[in-house]
Amino acid sequence: MPMAKHGQPWLTLLVGLLGVSAVACAPSRAPDHLVVGTKGAISSLDPAKAYQTRALQLIRALGDPLYALSESGELIPRLAAEPPQVSADGLRVTVTLRDGVHFHDGSPLDGEAMAFSLQRFRDGGGSLSYLLDDVTSITVVGPLELALELREPYAPFRNLLSFAGLTPVPASAYAPCPDGVPAAEATDANELCLPADGFVGTGPYRLVSRSADGTQHRLERFDGYWGEPARSARIDLVSLENSTALFGALNNGEVDVLLSSSLEAEHQLELEKGAAAGRFATASSPPQTIEVLALATDRPPLDQVAVRQALAHALPRSLLSTRASQGLNTPLRSLIPDLFPAARPTWPALDIGKARQLLTTAGYCQGNPLEVDFTYRSNVPTDGLLALTWQEFLAAHLEDCLTMRIDGLESTTVYDQLDKGAFSMVMYDWAPDFLDPENYLRPMIGCNVHEGNMCKEGDAVYGGVFWFDDEAARLLEEQQNQAPDQRQDTLVALQERIAAGVPYIPVWQGRNRAWSQASVTGLGYDGSGWLRLDALGRPTPP
Repeated sequence: MPMAKHGQPWLTLLVGLLGVSAVACAPSRAPDHLVVGTKGAISSLDPAKAYQTRALQLIRALGDPLYALSESGELIPRLAAEPPQVSADGLRVTVTLRDGVHFHDGSPLDGEAMAFSLQRFRDGGGSLSYLLDDVTSITVVGPLELALELREPYAPFRNLLSFAGLTPVPASAYAPCPDGVPAAEATDANELCLPADGFVGTGPYRLVSRSADGTQHRLERFDGYWGEPARSARIDLVSLENSTALFGALNNGEVDVLLSSSLEAEHQLELEKGAAAGRFATASSPPQTIEVLALATDRPPLDQVAVRQALAHALPRSLLSTRASQGLNTPLRSLIPDLFPAARPTWPALDIGKARQLLTTAGYCQGNPLEVDFTYRSNVPTDGLLALTWQEFLAAHLEDCLTMRIDGLESTTVYDQLDKGAFSMVMYDWAPDFLDPENYLRPMIGCNVHEGNMCKEGDAVYGGVFWFDDEAARLLEEQQNQAPDQRQDTLVALQERIAAGVPYIPVWQGRNRAWSQASVTGLGYDGSGWLRLDALGRPTPP
């Protein structure tokens, strides 16, 4: 059905939100109406174009992927009727769709509609379209069946099919792109644009209105949903500017649910204390984000493996977690977060004696300290606290062997300069587009062109480490087409190989977090790390 146009309700809601500090009590809302607060506007809900986490979170409520992941990482059919069928050579993946599913406009989900969305995602020029680069053809082989041909076997492809960006939208929802919007070149389907307020999905909620600036979205329960109905009849998703505004909005009852992992650590800690006291509910996703130190292995002094190993042994993860993140981020000695069975703590643990020994062997200490420059992201509060804490720790325990100079740069500058060799040691975080162990390894060490042990072109360059290792490259390729048990063994061996070379030092792992008023139940994340908006609600009065 066409989306209704509402103007005045947003004015009322905005007046309430902008006046959070002056509100003495929470506004009155119907029991089945929730307000969810988040940070930042949503620029696009076109699955082929969306890349922001907040946009994909909303798409996850308005639509369904082919599959979802359980908390244990098991693939669960959603729009698909059964697990994907993979040919013996690993080059053909057949997906059968669930029968009886309809879009919000009443049209049926069939093979043609699903194929249209997959082709649009692959060929539409979106920033994440590379995820389907190796899909050479998408063919409808039955009313509810399609076959995907791959360029080469790819074990993570099953998990890729759970990515929220592969949510189908019918071709009828698209319109010719307005003047000034560049059309994609590949196919006719890509010369269309999804109107900003025109999302049509298959999910438990449908979009009924959206503010022009993308900061307000109104959702209503879709009565024709194929699965379990959404608990709340209406959800308003509102965006606020900063951590202080978000924190105040939940405290004052202006929002029922707060969905944001960008809150400052002290605000998160206060909300956790409030949850422990029964004022709020709290939930966190499986650990998905990793924070690492990237070491420039292509030049002195970090071209020496012993020096890199010494730095790894000199990192006090537990202290840094407590001081810099209030314990919200947990120490990590792997590039793979511990939600995956393949994760192993293979990186060196804190051992000041070993660090001193390695530095002495490398020619440092006793009046000749190693001097290292460490760059952190100045706009990420935990990064600055970590840098200062580590600097103080080294001064107290390794002053004669190691001197660290720290410098902060804004995130965009850091990411822009990584592949240019601007940093000796730099800190940043990484979260994959879809959950699979390879997505924490290939983006770190992948290399297309190398000279000896130096990567000249590829992911290791983009990551700022410029590291290449023949054995690691071999293991990375081998795991792509192995049975699960064998693949896990290969992934463990790969981590051990990377840990021995220490191009990166993992620091900690982080989770998405949400908080709600105590009256709201159902707060929780799915295995892919998305908040279950459809499960949120207030208990029905007796």
